[in-house]
Amino acid sequence: MWREMSHFGRFRCSGSEAAALLHHLTTNDIKNLHPGAGCDAALINSKARVLDWLTIYRLEDEFLVVTSPNRRPIFQPHFQKFVLFRQDVKIEDVTDTTAMLGLFGSRIEEVLTPLGAADIMAEPLNAHRVLTVDNVTVHIARTQRLPFGGVLLWSQDGNGLRRLVQQSGQPLCDNETFNVLRIEAGLPVAGLELTEDINPWEAGLDAMISLSKGCYNGQEVVARLNTYKKVKQSLRGLKLDEAVLPGERAVLRAEGRAAGFVTSSVQSPRFGPIALAYVRGDYGEAGRRLEVESEGVINNATVTALPFAAEPFAAADED
Repeated sequence: MWREMSHFGRFRCSGSEAAALLHHLTTNDIKNLHPGAGCDAALINSKARVLDWLTIYRLEDEFLVVTSPNRRPIFQPHFQKFVLFRQDVKIEDVTDTTAMLGLFGSRIEEVLTPLGAADIMAEPLNAHRVLTVDNVTVHIARTQRLPFGGVLLWSQDGNGLRRLVQQSGQPLCDNETFNVLRIEAGLPVAGLELTEDINPWEAGLDAMISLSKGCYNGQEVVARLNTYKKVKQSLRGLKLDEAVLPGERAVLRAEGRAAGFVTSSVQSPRFGPIALAYVRGDYGEAGRRLEVESEGVINNATVTALPFAAEPFAAADED
């Protein structure tokens, strides 16, 4: 199925020092990206708190940076704060002049085959290329920003891209369904699981952290947390005995002690009421029973590993 993702921020970063600046602002190795490659990275502050999840694509002589929807307003001001006088780097917000859609589910190859792009799924994560289909120039890349993975497609020809989507015959995923699927997949999002209360290790963003790259903003804290095993909580799944209303900040307790907090909750057709939560220390062991307190009401839940689903869309796939 398709997911409209044009509301995600997109920024073109260019200039001879663009790679160095992006390298300095994020947790992953940007300098060594070659054209056609990309990576996911955490944008963090000097205290190693998460500002956003970025996806950075290396084009021929510039970069495309994808931000979370609700973090688009902060990216450019944050970026500009680190631009030194006469530094050869330029940033341009191209969100409104491009369109982006995501494709995920069990029928990815079926949709991509007529486009001549089915083999992209065998490429490394965030590998990308340019296609021309029915006179529409489209960029395509593997991504983990969709439940259980998928591909992103973006183009300056928004009408043309949406025409290709319509011709595929696959449906658009609505917000409610997408939220259920992303929680089943354990996929964190900015503003809920990814906030300035959380560091990237806690959020499970390990694959976005390079421990061998040079100095970057927040590096000392990131390295210290890893070296001295100071990560106090981790993102886990909860199977709730009873539903917790979305948007409520429910707290977790074990044996009368604080054990964490809930970030997102939904009613899953497959698993019943479930949630994502940050659970402290040993309380995060799968099978552990916890109390969930919300608005003065105490409920119970069982900690589970992520993702909830052993197989994607096993019983809730597209019609």
